[in-house]
Amino acid sequence: MRDNTVVTAGDSNYLWGLFLLVASMRSSGMDEPVIVGTKRFSKSDADVLTQFGQVRLVSLDDADHSLTCYKARMMREAETKFVTWADSDALFTGNCSSLLSPPDEEHIHVRCRSAAEMPRAFPPPYDLRVILPTWQKDVASVSGCARPLSEVGSVSDFLSCSACFLSLARCQEHFLSVWHEMMMRLPKGDVGVVDKSLACYHQLDESCLNACLTFLPDAPRRTATYALDKNAGQIFAHFVGSPKPWISWTPSAMRFFDETVRIVEWAVSNGLRLPGPVPYSLKASHKAVCRLFARPLELRAKILRRLRRVLKGGR
Repeated sequence: MRDNTVVTAGDSNYLWGLFLLVASMRSSGMDEPVIVGTKRFSKSDADVLTQFGQVRLVSLDDADHSLTCYKARMMREAETKFVTWADSDALFTGNCSSLLSPPDEEHIHVRCRSAAEMPRAFPPPYDLRVILPTWQKDVASVSGCARPLSEVGSVSDFLSCSACFLSLARCQEHFLSVWHEMMMRLPKGDVGVVDKSLACYHQLDESCLNACLTFLPDAPRRTATYALDKNAGQIFAHFVGSPKPWISWTPSAMRFFDETVRIVEWAVSNGLRLPGPVPYSLKASHKAVCRLFARPLELRAKILRRLRRVLKGGR
């Protein structure tokens, strides 16, 4: 067993996602212990995950924010030297154990967004000249101190990091504590992973993460490179957007169709208990149909999501 723990979270609606994530690890020989934050889980749901071994469930039924805001709380449950967060709508393609952790306790292994991604990382029209000072003030409010704006560099060169995957030393307790407190100061309520009504924190956990990485004086330093997108056999495949593969596929996710189906077939061949009947979208014989309808079903999901946001008053 490696000196690292993989941590994730999800409610009962994400059981297939959680199952695929853990199954992708075990099917490729990744033996890290796994901690799962759960909400509205039945005993049957729990059994689906604990059957893999070295999987511990932690109830988040008391959560009064979106589950995405409990990443730091869950990472603090780990007892190993390093702890790795992995979103529950993702999987590993191959054995990635050697690529999870940062090189030392002073760094955080996380993917930095490219300049081309930045406009999509903040709600338009975004203004970092407003966002960064707000982050600095809030970090100082929580931690008692913050780096000066002058140390951030040019606003035009600022790049944020993705919070779907990150790995750091467990001894970074202060960083995890401040990140958690920042998220707990966000408005209560389960709004999902994005709240566009929050100009400076619309990405909730990710916005708070970047505030801490940017302004917390003792924050871990970002690694120079992100390792889990370099080799096709060792990728952290994150299924961004909707629908998710266990519902139907998006065009961008289709490149991981074969790997995802392989994981399901591995589980079936090993007699593992599944979250339910294998979905239509996770059967190899349906690949052509899934590809054909990927774009229309993605557009449908976007329309429904916008309608729900309007009905909720724009949040």
